[in-house]
Amino acid sequence: MCIQELTWQSIFAVKMEEMHITDPWTLLEDDALQVQACGPGWKEFVQRHALGRFQCSQCFYSWSSAKVHILFHMCHCQGWGTVLMRIFRQKCRRCRNSQLEDPDFSLDTVETILHNLVIKILQYFYKKPVQPSDLLEVVVDTPVTGPHEHAHCEACELGICSRAQRAPALDAWKSLMDEDKARMHSIESGLSALPLASWVPCRGGKGCQTWQVQEGCNSKSKVYAPVMQKLQVLDYRVWAKMKM
Repeated sequence: MCIQELTWQSIFAVKMEEMHITDPWTLLEDDALQVQACGPGWKEFVQRHALGRFQCSQCFYSWSSAKVHILFHMCHCQGWGTVLMRIFRQKCRRCRNSQLEDPDFSLDTVETILHNLVIKILQYFYKKPVQPSDLLEVVVDTPVTGPHEHAHCEACELGICSRAQRAPALDAWKSLMDEDKARMHSIESGLSALPLASWVPCRGGKGCQTWQVQEGCNSKSKVYAPVMQKLQVLDYRVWAKMKM
């Protein structure tokens, strides 16, 4: 069943009512929305890997993709809520001068996406505890064959698809990011008492560049950082790098 008469806005309103959210919220489309570009007070949620169906407006060729991304920015202020939504599009691979086409979604897919959106609203603005299991996975009910056409994907052009492959969804693994920050802070705190003269450059093995702490002529300890990760030590701006 494809979504026609029913709209994103009406389904969103139903989902908000089901979750007992009584504040007025508005869902609007914004094709200029950018990932990781929220203003003050705004939160972001990216629904990844939704199944969408496309049709070329020139040759009428149809295709399906299970890598359609939907970006949401949301804000709640003085009892009013606003959600901005951007659905990333794809181009026909058969037409030379093809244009970006909007996907169609099944009703089940839209309901799942908006369910997840409302869950994030509850988490961000109503302080409701949310578990990863509360977010529903979009069901791919149509066989999708062949590789993903990166050259014809708007999300790929903006680096969103590649970012999804390199790392978990934006906000899905915030706790892991917080742990990394805490670990780096712990390292920096332990090194804060070392004078600048204690730091000298050295080379470990082939292709390995790092810094080591020396006391007199004896090496005291070595500090390594993950690949391409910069480690700043107070105001001395000493960077530790390792090339794998």
